[in-house]
Amino acid sequence: MKNKLVILAMVLLLLGLAAGYTKLFAADEDAFSVLAQLEKNYVGLEKPGLDTLTANVVYSLAPDITGILYYAKGKGLKTKTDSNGPNTIIAKGAVDGFVKMSGLGTEKKSNILTKENVTGTCETVTLKDGTKVTQLTFVALKGKKLDFAKMVMTVDTKEWVVKQSKITSADGVESVADFEYKDGLIARTTLTNDGIPTIITHTYTTVDKFIVPAKMEIEITDKRMPANMRHPSITYSDVKVNVKIADEIFAAPKTGDLPKPTETAAQLMQQGQTAMMKGDFETAKLKFNQLVTYYPDSPEAKQVQMILKNLPK
Repeated sequence: MKNKLVILAMVLLLLGLAAGYTKLFAADEDAFSVLAQLEKNYVGLEKPGLDTLTANVVYSLAPDITGILYYAKGKGLKTKTDSNGPNTIIAKGAVDGFVKMSGLGTEKKSNILTKENVTGTCETVTLKDGTKVTQLTFVALKGKKLDFAKMVMTVDTKEWVVKQSKITSADGVESVADFEYKDGLIARTTLTNDGIPTIITHTYTTVDKFIVPAKMEIEITDKRMPANMRHPSITYSDVKVNVKIADEIFAAPKTGDLPKPTETAAQLMQQGQTAMMKGDFETAKLKFNQLVTYYPDSPEAKQVQMILKNLPK
């Protein structure tokens, strides 16, 4: 059980990391300017006029979990479920990873990829087939607690898409994501970690003239994963666009709503992790929210951001 959860966690980590770094296009400027232009120009699924989106979601490895995806322009993405447990966290991470890779609700990275956090370089390189592309390299500065130590992105300067992203962790593990596109959207992603590929096929449909998510199918080739878990999928149904979404769906906890902790950030981190392992998600959310609210600049706060996003609401 431990191995298969570790493998699934790695797939989700790759999804989450890749999701935020696929929206890049090239320009005759430095890496930071390229990133700024990306966030100004790339839209992906977020076409003009698409203000909100909701959808029912089913994760094949946890079919008993009912999930609802919410997206609102300017507010981001939320996935809510009606149950707790490890499968819920895995399902939420996979759901969010798919739509973010498809260009919906991806957080801006310009607040992370800054000159205060990383060095950035930009150069033109030639692929084996003769295609000239732009290569962006970001390296974390010493002492900065980021999700990566080094990131290299290969950008097709004609189609304005990322062909490949290489992410090296702080302990030297390299993860590679190769992207194939159709009509400007990611159609196939190959994630390679420890030399073992995971293939993700993305399909879409149309609702009220807007392209929206339809299904994500994952093929995990790692034989350490049980055979019945090597082909999970996420299916979206009852997709609706531009419907009203209650403000509280995206509401963040207010400082006044959380008791001021007496514990340190490290202690809150440990208490939250312990509660999560026991299935006590309410206590875990309390401890993690106290951590990010009262210790926002701590290394622990940055580590629990993704955990909080994937905990049941």
